[in-house]
Amino acid sequence: MQTRRVLKSVLGVFLSLSVSHACLASDEAAPTAVTEPEPAQDAAFKSWLDGVRTEALERGIKSETLDQVLPTIVPVERVIKRDRNQPEVKQTYAMYLKSRVSDWRKEKGALMMKEHADALRSAGERYGVQPRFIAAIWGIETNYGTVPLSYSVFDAVATLAYDKRRAARFRRELFAALEILDKGYADFDLMKGSWAGAMGQPQFMPENYLKYAVDHDGDGHRDIWTSKSDVFASIAHYLKSYGWQDDQTWGRKVKLPKGGEASLQGTQADGIQPDRWCAAYKSMGVWRDLQEWQELGVRRLNGKDLPPRSIPAALIVGDEGDDEGYLVYRNFCSVMRYNPSFKYALAVGLLSDVIAKD
Repeated sequence: MQTRRVLKSVLGVFLSLSVSHACLASDEAAPTAVTEPEPAQDAAFKSWLDGVRTEALERGIKSETLDQVLPTIVPVERVIKRDRNQPEVKQTYAMYLKSRVSDWRKEKGALMMKEHADALRSAGERYGVQPRFIAAIWGIETNYGTVPLSYSVFDAVATLAYDKRRAARFRRELFAALEILDKGYADFDLMKGSWAGAMGQPQFMPENYLKYAVDHDGDGHRDIWTSKSDVFASIAHYLKSYGWQDDQTWGRKVKLPKGGEASLQGTQADGIQPDRWCAAYKSMGVWRDLQEWQELGVRRLNGKDLPPRSIPAALIVGDEGDDEGYLVYRNFCSVMRYNPSFKYALAVGLLSDVIAKD
């Protein structure tokens, strides 16, 4: 059980950073266990929770559920610190990708692909998602289900809802978490997650659990905590819901012509119209046909020509100075819906390439 301390001042005064996450990866270590008793809720936070109770009752949450949960919730200062120092913002591309696509994850991922081949294949066939991408997300989110999830989901989302930076979003997550418990989808003791309240092995936020978690093994429960079948199918369902196409990959690392890091950049309006799921990400810049990128001098990392296929692609330039980048396709945008970070989506793609090899 992690150290919990009452926040003595208003949480909204912390520095705001412009980053949001649909589902946040949890590469963190489990919080250190402590033995001291939990502090009581301070008056301001308790008053805020009274407002939560009133709205929850209006939403149809049973009073018994609220009596079980609300008295246990305390704001966790470490959650705010983690929210202000997310690795997708702080780390360079090289640092981020090296840590996420580590030798351990590559080796473990290859083993997991073989060990869970049938379950991965079943989920992939049902939703039209290649198993290697399901396994890669699973690996990056929770180290293939091995990362301990020790934060109370209710503490985490309530802390971020009480904070001012993303209060409205996490207030919705709090009501979604209460709904999960209220409808018996998960027991109270199972409601453990990351510092941001992302739950289970695929790290679904409570709202996304209600929308995308599936009961693939047919036991009557959408169990993203212990059922590998449900975990894999839920990840695949999520990707498919955002337009995944199983006849395409995510993209590839490429070599740019001299000066291409600057000269090949452009705005979305400069190129062809991207897929609807990609159009929202204006910062991806210009989309061009893969063959136009070939004409502009972009090549595979080994210097060979790009594939002859004609599909839309965007150029992601990571850390500048090496004349390298990444041409990404529309499936990259589906992964971005999981976590809207170029670095995260690149890590998923690169890891998927490696673990699929024999």
